Amino acid sequence: MANWISDIFNPYYLSAPFFFIISFASSPTVFIGLISWLVASLFFSVLPVWDIHRRVRLGLVGDVHISSRRERGKPFIFSFCCAVLGLASIYLIGATDAMKTVSWAVVITGAVITIITAFWKISLHAAGISSVAAVLIALYGVRALPVAFFVPVVLWARLTLKKHTPWQLLAGALVAAAIAIAVFWQFGLV
Repeated sequence: MANWISDIFNPYYLSAPFFFIISFASSPTVFIGLISWLVASLFFSVLPVWDIHRRVRLGLVGDVHISSRRERGKPFIFSFCCAVLGLASIYLIGATDAMKTVSWAVVITGAVITIITAFWKISLHAAGISSVAAVLIALYGVRALPVAFFVPVVLWARLTLKKHTPWQLLAGALVAAAIAIAVFWQFGLV
């Protein structure tokens, strides 16, 4: 069960459906929603997943979760570069403010997580799910509150698999949620 949860809530896999919700809920037309979602999915999900799977095939990383902190540098930098290109593309296509704000939150979280990972193994899974929960609650209020249930579920899975210490999980969750809230506050969406 913990493996299954860990796989499903891998932040790179989770970002495509997450951006689907944001893009279609915030876009004035289906076409704009579709374009926004495709652009976000390409840069925030498809390219990073492709790169990680490529690195696994080449033996550069041990698994798709990049469990070894020492192996995380290059894939995280690649993902961060993709996120920056994704953010620029979101602006170029004229996506909604919600999409721009979420993209900024992803880029800033990616930068902070990448820097911390150079010294300590912070949990990307915890960061991903808590960021998703914080963003959805910020955008949709109490209606999105049930999403917060998934935060302890993902933390439990990663702890059960012995992929992180409680402190690494807590740090990932708190850092990402704080960044998401700060970015949404800065954009006036909270």
